[in-house]
Amino acid sequence: MLMFQQILEHGEITKEQRDNVSFSNHYDAVILGGGTAGSIAAICLAKKGRNVLIVEKQNFLGGVHSGAMFHYYQGSPGGIYEEYDAQIEQQKKQYRLPEVFGSHPLMRMYVYEQELEDTNCQISFDSALAGIYTDGRTIAGIQYLTPFGLKEASGDYFIDASAEAVLCRIAGSAKKSGREFDGLSQPFSNVRQFFEKDTCRITFDNIDAGYVRQELPEEYTGHIIASLNNPVYSKWQKDQITMGMSPLLGVREGFTIDGIRQLCMDQVIQDKELTEPLFFSSANIDNHVKDMAFESQTLCDWVVGLSMWSTLVSVPIDKEVMIPKALDNVIAAGRILSLDHDMASHTRMMRDCQKSGEAAATVVEEALCLGLPLQDVPYQALKEKLTQTGCLSLENHYVLRDNPPPGRERISHFDLTMEQIRKGMLSDSPGFAMLAAWKMRITESLKSWLTEDNINMQVNSALVLALCEDDSGFSVLIDTAQRRDCYLPQTSKSYNSLRGISAVYALGRLHNAKASEPLLRMLQQNETLINDKVHFDKFIGHLQDYRFQYVSHLVRALLTIADYHPDLCRSIYQGIDEIVMAPEFTVSSTLKSNPDCLHDMTGSLRSYIQWRKNKGERKL
Repeated sequence: MLMFQQILEHGEITKEQRDNVSFSNHYDAVILGGGTAGSIAAICLAKKGRNVLIVEKQNFLGGVHSGAMFHYYQGSPGGIYEEYDAQIEQQKKQYRLPEVFGSHPLMRMYVYEQELEDTNCQISFDSALAGIYTDGRTIAGIQYLTPFGLKEASGDYFIDASAEAVLCRIAGSAKKSGREFDGLSQPFSNVRQFFEKDTCRITFDNIDAGYVRQELPEEYTGHIIASLNNPVYSKWQKDQITMGMSPLLGVREGFTIDGIRQLCMDQVIQDKELTEPLFFSSANIDNHVKDMAFESQTLCDWVVGLSMWSTLVSVPIDKEVMIPKALDNVIAAGRILSLDHDMASHTRMMRDCQKSGEAAATVVEEALCLGLPLQDVPYQALKEKLTQTGCLSLENHYVLRDNPPPGRERISHFDLTMEQIRKGMLSDSPGFAMLAAWKMRITESLKSWLTEDNINMQVNSALVLALCEDDSGFSVLIDTAQRRDCYLPQTSKSYNSLRGISAVYALGRLHNAKASEPLLRMLQQNETLINDKVHFDKFIGHLQDYRFQYVSHLVRALLTIADYHPDLCRSIYQGIDEIVMAPEFTVSSTLKSNPDCLHDMTGSLRSYIQWRKNKGERKL
C-alpha cells in the first residue's frame, strides 16, 4: 500500500486520492535538482535513452556553477563533465560574448539544455517537491508543484541532487549537518558579479556573510537582504561595473543523507582505504569558520595543531556514502552525501559534485539493466564504465598533496624516514613532518628533540607529543602560550595557526591539571591580547580576530581540563564565569574576506561555555 508524505501540511490532496493514486507519467529515473550534480546525472541517463524527469526550483540548469561560482576551485579531473566544459568553450567563440573568469554561465545553461533537447528528458523548471509516495523501502512516486499546478509522477529510481536532501528528508532518511555545539553549518557567501573594465571580462567576488539556517525561509530571506548591503560590496570600484548578485546564495553545507555509511574526517586522516570507490574527491578541508575553537577535536588537530588547512586530500567515495540506508531505489549526488560536518567542508567542490552526478547515474543505469536495488549493483561493471570515462582514476588518489603559500616551493614527497621527519620539523613548513611523527607515534625521538637548541624543533615536538597525549613537552607549551608566540608556520597557503594559539590548544588537548592556573591567568589578561604585533592574513584580518582566537581557545582548553578533573570543575567554571559572564565583557571577530565587519561573538562564546558545562556534567 502506498503511503504519502509531504513537506507542506495544507491538505493539498485527500485521503481518497492518496489511497487511489494513479500516476499519469512514469520515468526510468526522477532527478530532484538540475544543478551542478543533477544536470550531469540527467545527461548521462538521457544519452543512454532513458526516460528522465528533472524537477528544478530555478529556471536554468547547472545550479551554482551556472548561477554563481562559474570558476572551479579544487576537485579532481576526469569524467564526462570535461566534455561539456570543452563544448562551452567552443560554442562561446561562436557568439559575441564578453570573456569571463572561468566558464561562461549562460553558455553552460545553453549547452546543458541543448544536450537534453533531443532526448527523453523532461525538465520542470520553477518547480518544488511537495510530497512523496512510499512503498516500504522504495519511493514509488512524487508530487511536485509547478507553475501550472500540482503534478504527480512515478519512477523506478530517484536521484536526490537537491543540495538540501529534500527527497530524503521527506522520506525520513536525512539529517542536518553542522557542528555538534550549535548545529551551525559553514558560513555562506553572497556572490557579486561585475564587469572588469581593464580586462573586459565578467568576473565575481564573494565574501563570507554569516551563518544561515537555509531551511527557515524568513531567516534565509533576511540573510539575503543583509548580505546585499554589506559594506564590502558598497565600496565604489572605479574599474568595475556591478552587474548584479547571484540568484543563489553560496550555501556550503546543509542537510545530508543518512547513508549506509558515513564518511568521517578521522577515517580520512588515518588513511582508511576503500576497495570500491566510484570516484575520488579532491580538496583541502575547506572550513571557513573563524570560531575554530567551537569545532571538533579532529578538525582542530588538523587546522590548529598542525596548520594543515590548505593541504589537499584525496578521498574515495563509494556507493555506501551515496545511498540512504533506509531506501532501496534512491541515490544522492552533490554535497548531500553521507558526510560528517568536517568532511562536508571537503566533498562539495563543483568538479566532484559533477563526478558524483555521473557516478549516481551510472549506478542507476546498471540497476535499470539488472533490475536490482541500488546497493546490490555489482561493483565491477561500475568500475569499468566510470574508468572508461575518466570519472574513476587512480591517478586522482594522491592521498595528500602540498598546497603551499605563494613563494614557497611545493613539497613533492612526504616524510616517511626519521631523517625526513627531523628535517621537516626544523623547517618553517613542518605540518607534514608533524603529521608523520603523530601517525608513527615516534614519542621517544620527539622527547629527545625537546632538548635541542632550536625553537622550531622544541615547539613542534611538544605539539606532536600533545596530539599523542604525552605531556613531556608541557613546559615548552606553557612557555610558548604565555609569551604569545606570534610565529606563523608556512605549511598552508592560508589559515596557518599562530604558534602561541596552537600551544594553548595543545595544553587543552593534554588536559594536564597544572595548566589550569596559567591558562586562567591568560584569560584574565584578555584585554591585553590586542596589543601584540601580528601579521594579518585571511584568518586573522583584525586585531579583534587575534584576541578572539586566544580567548576562545583558552576557554576551550580550560573546559577540557575541567572535563578530566572533576575536583577542578568548580574553580575553573567560576574563573571563566567571572571573566566571560561579566556584563562589560565582549569579544568579536570577522569573517573570511570580510575584515572590515566585526561580528559580536560574546553570546556564542557564552553559549559554548554553557554547552560544554552541560556535557561535562553528563559525563560525571
